[in-house]
Amino acid sequence: MIRKKKASIITFDQNLCNARVDDNSILFVRVNDVVTHEEASIVVPPTHTAIIIKGGGDYRYYKSGTYPVFDDKKEKKAWKNGLPVEVVYIPKETRVLIRWGTPNRLKYRDEASNKVITVGARGEFDVSVSNPEQFFRKVVGAKKEFDLREFSKRFGETVASEFVDVFSKVVSEKHLTYDKFTASKKEIASGIEEILNVQFEKEWGISLRHFLIADFDISDEDMNAIEEFAAEKARQEQMQKIFAELERLDDKQWEREKYLRELELKDRALYYDVLKVIGKREDTARARTEARVLYCPHCGKPYNLTDTFCPACGTKVRREIVKCKHCGSENSDDAEFCFRCGTKLKEEA
Repeated sequence: MIRKKKASIITFDQNLCNARVDDNSILFVRVNDVVTHEEASIVVPPTHTAIIIKGGGDYRYYKSGTYPVFDDKKEKKAWKNGLPVEVVYIPKETRVLIRWGTPNRLKYRDEASNKVITVGARGEFDVSVSNPEQFFRKVVGAKKEFDLREFSKRFGETVASEFVDVFSKVVSEKHLTYDKFTASKKEIASGIEEILNVQFEKEWGISLRHFLIADFDISDEDMNAIEEFAAEKARQEQMQKIFAELERLDDKQWEREKYLRELELKDRALYYDVLKVIGKREDTARARTEARVLYCPHCGKPYNLTDTFCPACGTKVRREIVKCKHCGSENSDDAEFCFRCGTKLKEEA
């Protein structure tokens, strides 16, 4: 819609959206006129820049100010026949709030557990026009007026679709596990904004600012699976510390037994898990020992540890086993004290 003044001045007033000159949520206003006055001019207010198209031909970019419609003799000769003029006013200070959300969860491999989980997210961001000429070419085009709903839908969906790749890249670079997503929302959002803003400015002449992640959406099943993995990992690390301490106390039987008793009082389930591992290790060590080949002290021929007599010369080679009455450990018959608990094995005559 055009308001004409005394000297056929084309100026910004309002469009079908009733956009005011100070309304920065409307990213463009398109004004059309057929000029039939030699001294006609175009006014671009201080709040706006403008793209001006004359005669349906090439467009030109204008900053704030007042400009003659006809800027050469050829155009002036044709003014009596009427010259179609379009002015697309673009506010300098623009701000459109857009809410976004991923329609489906994206798949992401958690770095700590190596499990694939599904992640959804939602939030909001602002856009403003940073390059009016690029914005005109790629967004405005032949549109008659700015449609806030259509614009928000288009770029909200664009962010949602780009979020999949960008989110994975940012989280991987920062080595964030799923349990740190919520606490690191601002850090993740900042990384995503930096990447998407470059794309928005290059492709559409739009700046993306104040990118916000309001919340993440992770299924309970995925959360439980990763938490179980984390709990098991923590338990394994705890057991490794326990075995390291037991190894340190290997020759200090009383302190070793005291350490195990304290563990039993503190965490009985963990205590029994430790005992199971100790039992398996002892069984394995015993099996390896029994499989060893020894040599007869009389004839030098080989025999197995389980042999009672040398198979070559008949010399008795097997020593008797003495079981400790206190802890039940098996000791060789020449041992004076139990290797495990230190109890005296043989009573003095």
